[in-house]
Amino acid sequence: MNKNFLNDIILKLKAKGSDEVDVFYCESNNKNCSSRLGKIERKENSHTKEIGIRAIINKRQAIISTTNFDQKNINSIIDKVFEMAKVVPKNEYCGLANTYEVKKVDSSELSKLKLVDKNNISMKKITEKVLELEQSALDNKKIINSEGAEISVSKDKYILLGSNGLNLEFEKTNNSFIVAVLAGDNESMERHYDYKFKINFDDLGNFTKIGKNVAINAVKKINSRKVKTCKCDVIFDKKVSSSLLSNLFNAVNAPTIIKGSSFLKKKLGQQIFNKKINIIDDPLLVSQTRSKIIDCEGIQSKRKYLVKDGNLEFFYNSLNSAKQIEQIPTGHASRSVSSLPGPSYSNLFMENGKENINKIISSLKKGFLVTELMGSSINYSNGDYSRGASGFWIENGQIAYPVSEVTIAGNLSDIFKNLIVCNDLEFNFGVNAPSCLVENLTLGGK
Repeated sequence: MNKNFLNDIILKLKAKGSDEVDVFYCESNNKNCSSRLGKIERKENSHTKEIGIRAIINKRQAIISTTNFDQKNINSIIDKVFEMAKVVPKNEYCGLANTYEVKKVDSSELSKLKLVDKNNISMKKITEKVLELEQSALDNKKIINSEGAEISVSKDKYILLGSNGLNLEFEKTNNSFIVAVLAGDNESMERHYDYKFKINFDDLGNFTKIGKNVAINAVKKINSRKVKTCKCDVIFDKKVSSSLLSNLFNAVNAPTIIKGSSFLKKKLGQQIFNKKINIIDDPLLVSQTRSKIIDCEGIQSKRKYLVKDGNLEFFYNSLNSAKQIEQIPTGHASRSVSSLPGPSYSNLFMENGKENINKIISSLKKGFLVTELMGSSINYSNGDYSRGASGFWIENGQIAYPVSEVTIAGNLSDIFKNLIVCNDLEFNFGVNAPSCLVENLTLGGK
């Protein structure tokens, strides 16, 4: 894409009378292959281009996106977005960043983040690996069915320009897999799955080993039981513990604070976890899927403690929401081509604790190890927490038997305060956390 083409859009809208303008261009190349029961179900090789144009006039803003780059169509959209911006309701808080707030980004800064896989992954290799991934699970004789496996490889290019001097251009690759199989017999079936997102394809792991482990974990769930409703200690395995950080993000997101619908709205600067807990948002991690130098509004992105020594340090915001809560921008604005900026995390993670998960398991007379969560009934106004779960019952320090169809209930305030953190942190997603123990939660069963 020629930047002159994008700059021309900004100049035309300014000439028509727009106060501020930005243009967001995205080009995506995607290869995707899926298999089921050892046969390739779908192969896709797609190339898409899209542009979003935003105009702001007298504190009114409108945005239109299109995949049609014909000049006649672009000129028509310029006219439409300009007319829309004149009549939509006012938003006193909308607007681009001041020119002095916009950080200039050079290619050397971006290259240090290593956001692009230098290897060109062919469709042939993707096809071979997706069959390897699923087949290695199907080789286990106790696997009776498969929901399939899928591998996706994409390379995206972004250009974001603004009338305020915003000028960002970068590329990013994203590689992922998912596999799910069922173990058991016609009377009792249990499902297990695994998935991962990485910048580099080779970092996804050994597909044969992944498939075998998925099958083994599915088999472990066979003949699962229900347990009686009780109070017990609950361990959130590292594959599901990140959900607690997602709950935290939802509660400290500026739009939620503005609405007054968060139980943490008055907790800024106060202790919400025990003093051993540190939770960090770090956009500068190398080769991580949500790393960046600036946010989509040009504000510099920095490593920040969301929780330091148990204390809540900031609320996530964008320019719009920062003005409403009278705070400085945190550099967390995110958007798509067709949407307005809103707050989002970068690489959000909880630091490792000192506890070993096996040691914690062996210390419990009774407890519940959660390996999968489903459904959600969380009241962010008061923190009430309820989620369906499955996993394994712990008795006298040992894994006793698999458990399914139970509900974990408690309150996020209590869960956060009583969290004990293990030392098995891995970075596989945008939100990551070690396994965590929470004492004395309610387990709803039979």
